[in-house]
Amino acid sequence: MAVREGPRALDGIRVFEIGIAIASPSCGRYMAHHGAEVFKVESPTAPDVVRLLGSAWLRGDEERAFAMADSSPYVPEMNADKKSVALALKEPAAREAAHRLVANCDVFIANFAARALVDLGLDYETLREIKPDLIYVQLPGFGSDPSKPYYPYVAWGPNQAPLVGLDDMTGHADREPAGIATVAPPDYLSALHCTVAVLAGLEHRDSTGEGVHVDVAQFETTIGMLAPFAMEHSLTGTTTSRIGNRSLWYAPEGVYPCDGEERWIAISCDSDDAWDTLRAMAAPALDDPRFDTNEARMAVQDDLDAAVASWTVGYDNVDLAARLQTKGVTAHIVATNEDLLQDDHVKRRGWYEVNPSARFTRDVYSTNPVRLSETPGYSNRGGPSMGEHTVEVLTEVAGLSEAEVDELIGAGAAFTMVEPDVVLDRPYEQFLHLLLPVEDARDLS
Repeated sequence: MAVREGPRALDGIRVFEIGIAIASPSCGRYMAHHGAEVFKVESPTAPDVVRLLGSAWLRGDEERAFAMADSSPYVPEMNADKKSVALALKEPAAREAAHRLVANCDVFIANFAARALVDLGLDYETLREIKPDLIYVQLPGFGSDPSKPYYPYVAWGPNQAPLVGLDDMTGHADREPAGIATVAPPDYLSALHCTVAVLAGLEHRDSTGEGVHVDVAQFETTIGMLAPFAMEHSLTGTTTSRIGNRSLWYAPEGVYPCDGEERWIAISCDSDDAWDTLRAMAAPALDDPRFDTNEARMAVQDDLDAAVASWTVGYDNVDLAARLQTKGVTAHIVATNEDLLQDDHVKRRGWYEVNPSARFTRDVYSTNPVRLSETPGYSNRGGPSMGEHTVEVLTEVAGLSEAEVDELIGAGAAFTMVEPDVVLDRPYEQFLHLLLPVEDARDLS
């Protein structure tokens, strides 16, 4: 792909990011996409969990075993355009180097447990002595106030969901909660709160010249999703729980089988006009007086859903969705991963980014959906290799001499990229052009 140029909204902002998995790394990646220089501080002795995932196609290849930490698809997904600085922060010399880097940054973001940051000498009280106008944003599971009951606890996105009751609302009423463990919405939600917090902090600094400590508890960002239901219970005593794919207000709304294996369509009739249209299209399957009004349909939803399903099962889901949409009925296929890969709208919106990295000829990852007209965001590099930028950042930004950096590396307090001259190809290299619009795919040749 051609290198993109031009101003971005966060040009000139420097970010010290320390975190694992999704929450703070996602925030850092949003900022990097919009021009911030983001330093991902990490260590091969306690790596980010996304680097531990590796890739199955490297299994058994001892010659390239070192590449496992760079090969996970999550590495570019969470870290595109960042710079990796590898420091063993439990070592005093590494902490001193980290402090010198913080002194030259505008923002600090972390999703480590609050007490872990204290132990590492990266708590707010310590860092604001080094950088008084620092925007310090931390998003531990339960906040950073040690006087609160849950302060000592640690958490992951998948276990935040059941903690706040989100899992109780997933699945069907006659079954146990389905849960959402394969994806972690609390992590991504926390990342968005963190991004807003960073921007608010920068605005505060611009207005007052002062830094700020922002405490984002992931527990609270997640429970906020259920605030309307909590308020409803406090006012009416109603407890909303699992309703499957249905609506609380109208019927039919659900997911129905179509022709083929595991092919489904989602249909929502949120008005009398939509219902009349669906009923006419599905005649005689829905010709039942029990379905005449929305109130009546809500009372017999099992029979209604069975009737709708008896009609949809005879159709291709893509064709039926298009027919319903044309007639004004809200409908869409229940897309699989493969459907999204082939979706022309997704490709033409530029959702996939294909760029080189130090370890791979080309890498693919999703873009940031926030598009600014005058300062569009972009990235020109995939995820960094572990320690790829250690020397560059510590000398050019933190102000250490080359001799000081060499001493850190020799003492095992800092690390650089392993085998930097080895560049690999992803096994799907030959298919990357299929993810891009034709005009962009030509750049891959």
